[in-house]
Amino acid sequence: MAEARVYTMTGEEVGAVKLPDEVFAMGVSTHVLWEVVRAEQANRRQGNACVLTRAEVRGSGRKPWRQKHTGHARAGSFKSPIWRSGGVAHGPRPRSYAKKINRKVRRKAIAGILSERLSEGNLRVIRDLSVQGKTREVREMLGGNGLTGRKTVILTDGNVLVARAAGNIPGVFAVSAGSVPVTTLVNSEVVVIAENALEQLKARVM
Repeated sequence: MAEARVYTMTGEEVGAVKLPDEVFAMGVSTHVLWEVVRAEQANRRQGNACVLTRAEVRGSGRKPWRQKHTGHARAGSFKSPIWRSGGVAHGPRPRSYAKKINRKVRRKAIAGILSERLSEGNLRVIRDLSVQGKTREVREMLGGNGLTGRKTVILTDGNVLVARAAGNIPGVFAVSAGSVPVTTLVNSEVVVIAENALEQLKARVM
């Protein structure tokens, strides 16, 4: 089994923890990561861009001028797309950009990126990760573990106080281990996992 060192919030090493190979010793597929990240980004799109067609623009329906003998080009409507303030031809309409990703593919992506961070030495397990919601507490934890200034993702068991405390630190994101987006993990340099969130993370991936 894979193994990770366990540290306190002050950076003191207090032991090691065994990690399942199904989560932390997997190969990294760049194509799978690309697929999942692309789907997550597409699923966040609102898809509500909308323009007015010539049928929806307000205006008179009469012909601007007679068909012949005016010297003008033929025109049938003030709402034509070639007119100023007319309708838009082939413009965006509300639509869904959602892409489906199979559960096994998403699990493989999460396991792959976690395995990569562990092999790089950029994965830490923190024992008794708890704060009172103060930014200073998370900043001190990062400083004690030598992570100041690095893009860090903190995986918690759903503790909202940690998320609140980390929210004011640039480049630091605290999210629940059960719902962390793959995009967030891919964009991180370091992954910090609360020891009490390991079971939640295993349940999501295995």
